[in-house]
Amino acid sequence: MLVVVFLALLGFRLVYSEGLASPAVSSAAYSEEISKTYDFKFGPNPFAPSNATSTTGTFIPGEMFIASKRCGQCHTDAHAQWRQSAHGNAFREPFYQKNVKDLISQKGIEFTRHCESCHNPAALFSGALTKNTKVKRPFDDDGVSCIACHSIQAGNNRGIGGYVMGEPALLVKQDGTRLLDVTDQQILDDIPSHRRAIMRPLLKSPEFCGACHKSQVPHELNDYKFLRAFMVADELQQSSFSKESPHPFYVRDKETCNSCHMKKEPAPLFDVSAKQGKLSSHRWAAANTAIPTFYKWPNQLEAVTKFLQDDKLGVDIFAIRRKSQGVSAEELIAPLNRKSFKINAGDRIIAEVVITNKNIGHSFPPELRDFYEAFVEFTVSDEAGKELYRSGLIKPNGYLDEAAHNYKTYLVKADGTYNDKHHIWRTRVFAQNNQINSGRSDLARYQFHVPAATHGAIRLTARLRYRRFTRVFSDYVLGKSVDYPIVTMASTEYLMRVGDNVPVTVDPNDKTVVPDWRRWNNYGIALFDQRQYPLAIDAFSRAAELDEKYWPMAQVNRALAYIELEQYDEAASILDVVVKTNPTNMRALFQQARIFVKRGQLDQAENNIKQVLAAFPRDRVSLQQLGELRKIKRDYPGALECYERILQIDPEDMGAHYNLMLIYRKLGRNDEARRESKIFADLKDDPAALPLANQFLRKHPEMSNESVYWHIHDLGRPGQ
Repeated sequence: MLVVVFLALLGFRLVYSEGLASPAVSSAAYSEEISKTYDFKFGPNPFAPSNATSTTGTFIPGEMFIASKRCGQCHTDAHAQWRQSAHGNAFREPFYQKNVKDLISQKGIEFTRHCESCHNPAALFSGALTKNTKVKRPFDDDGVSCIACHSIQAGNNRGIGGYVMGEPALLVKQDGTRLLDVTDQQILDDIPSHRRAIMRPLLKSPEFCGACHKSQVPHELNDYKFLRAFMVADELQQSSFSKESPHPFYVRDKETCNSCHMKKEPAPLFDVSAKQGKLSSHRWAAANTAIPTFYKWPNQLEAVTKFLQDDKLGVDIFAIRRKSQGVSAEELIAPLNRKSFKINAGDRIIAEVVITNKNIGHSFPPELRDFYEAFVEFTVSDEAGKELYRSGLIKPNGYLDEAAHNYKTYLVKADGTYNDKHHIWRTRVFAQNNQINSGRSDLARYQFHVPAATHGAIRLTARLRYRRFTRVFSDYVLGKSVDYPIVTMASTEYLMRVGDNVPVTVDPNDKTVVPDWRRWNNYGIALFDQRQYPLAIDAFSRAAELDEKYWPMAQVNRALAYIELEQYDEAASILDVVVKTNPTNMRALFQQARIFVKRGQLDQAENNIKQVLAAFPRDRVSLQQLGELRKIKRDYPGALECYERILQIDPEDMGAHYNLMLIYRKLGRNDEARRESKIFADLKDDPAALPLANQFLRKHPEMSNESVYWHIHDLGRPGQ
C-alpha cells in the first residue's frame, strides 16, 4: 500500500518537474489510491460535511500544498506577518487543537472535515481526515497557508469552506498550463504567469472571506439539525459599509474585509510585492489576542490591540433617571452633561449607558460569542476614589462577574446543561445570543442609590472590555489558570456632583466630541432594538430637531417605531413628507411600501419596491417584500425570481426556501416543492428547543437577566 502511494506521489512530482501541461494522470492515481481506504461517511462528496470542494471534485496530493516558508523567500514581510496571524496558526494553536481533539475523541476524525475546511484545507483535500490514514501531514504547521488561500478559485456563499479549491500552481501560462515545480528565478522571469496563478478578483471580495467567516452546525455533525453559528459575511452585506442596502441607520463609505483588515503597513524586510515601501498587511489584525499571547508575539498582540481600540465601539453615559425620596415621579436627565440638574444624597439613580457599534462592518462581538467575552464594566466611586458600586468585575479567580452586562452566546446541550467548552456538536439551542449589529446601539441600565453621607461628587465610569477566551475555556485548554489580556475598547466617565450640576462646556471645533443629535439617535436606536418604541420616537424626534442634514433619516426612524406600534397613519404622514421632500429617498420609499401593503395599495407598494431595487439590486429585504407582493398578486414566476435572487446572496435564507416551497406547490412542481420543504424543515427553529432554553435560564438566574431585551442591573444600596 505504502509503495503504491509513494510511486503515485513520485509520478506526480516527475510530471511537474518536467513542466507538462497537466498532472491529471498522477492526481487521478492519487485520488484512486486514497479512495480505497477513505471513509465516505457522509456520501460520495469526500469533503462533507464541509461545503468545500475541489475543481476536480476529488482529492489533491498533499505535497502540492507547498510550505509557506517557500513563499517567504520573496514575500518576506507578508510571510512574517502571516506567521503570527490567526490564519497562520489556525490549526496548530492550542485552543483549536483542544476543541478538535475533543471532536475526534467523541465522534471521530471524519467529522473534523467540517472544521478543517477552514482551519487546515490541505488536510481536508489530501484525504488525511479518515481513520488509519497513511497520508503524511507536513502542512499542519501552516494551517491556512499561502498556497491554500491563493489557490481558491470560486465561492458559493455557504460558509464552512464554501469555496472551490484549485490544484495549486505557482505559474499559470496564458494557455492555461499550470506549473508548480518551478524555481524562484522562473517565477521572477514570468511575473504575469505568477500573478495569474496566485491572484484573482475573488480574493479581494467579501464573498472570498465569507467562505470561512460564516458558520453553521449541520445535521451531519450534531445528529440533530442545522444551527446557525455566525454569519459576519451576511452581516457586512446588509450593513451600510457594503452600500447594498438602504436600511441601516447611518450612511457610511464603502468598506470590504480587505480594506478594514488588510490596511497598508511598512515592509521593512523588502518584500517583493511592496509598493512605495508598503504592503497590504497579512496580519489580519482583528480580535484574537490569545494566539500572540500564547506564542509571545508582542508585535501581533500590539497590532490586534490597536485594532480593537481604534474607535470601533463607542460608550456614552447618556442619561440618568432620578427619583428622590418621597417623590413618585421619575426625572429623565439627558444628555447628562448638557443639562442643569440637582442630585441629593439618598436619590435613586438609573444610569443609562449607550454602547454603539460605530466602525465595524458586522456584529460585535462577531463569530463564536460562546467562548470569549465582551462586557461592560460600570463603576461608581466617591470623590476620594473609593469604589461604591461596581458591575462587570473580574473576580479574584479570573472569572467574569456573572451579572455583567455582556455580549455572549449561551449554548445548551440536549440534557439542559451548559455547553461552556465549545462542543458545538452537542448544542441544541442558544439560550442567549447577544450582539450589537453594525451601526446599531445597545442600552445598559445601572440602578444605585446615592449614599446618604456622600458630599462633593461621585464619578460614573463605563468601559467596554473584551477578552479572548472565557476563563473557563482557557483554563480547560491550558490545564492551568493564566491571565490572558483584557482589552478596553472604549471608555467614558462623568463627574456628577451631589447638589447642583451645570452643563459641561464643549469646544464646537473638537472633532472627537460626538454631536448631541448623534447621541440622541444612538439612544433611539438602542431603545428601538429593545422594543421601547414610544421612548425611541421621542429620542428620534430630538435627533431630528438638532441636525438638519440628518432630519430625513431621523424622521424615517420615527416612522419605523410607529409602524412597530401599528400606528400606520402617524407613520404614513411622516413618510409622505420625507418622500415629497426627496422622491429618491429609498429608505423612506421602502417603509412607505410597507404601509401601502397594509392599506391594500399593492401597485403603489410594488412601484416603490422596484425603485428601491433599481438602486440596491442586492437588497434581500426588498427582494423578500417584492416576492410577497407578487405572491399576493399570483404572479408566481415573478415571485420565484425574487426568492432565487435572495438565494444567490445567501443560499440558506430560511424565508426564501419557505416561499419557494409554497410557490412550487402552486406551480405544480411537486418534486422541487418537496426539496424546498426538506431544506426549510432543517433551517427553521425547533419548537421543542425553546422550553429547553427557558428551563436552562430558570436554573441560571445570573444569565437570564441578559436574555431580556429591557433589564436593569441593580447595584443595590451602599454596603450591599
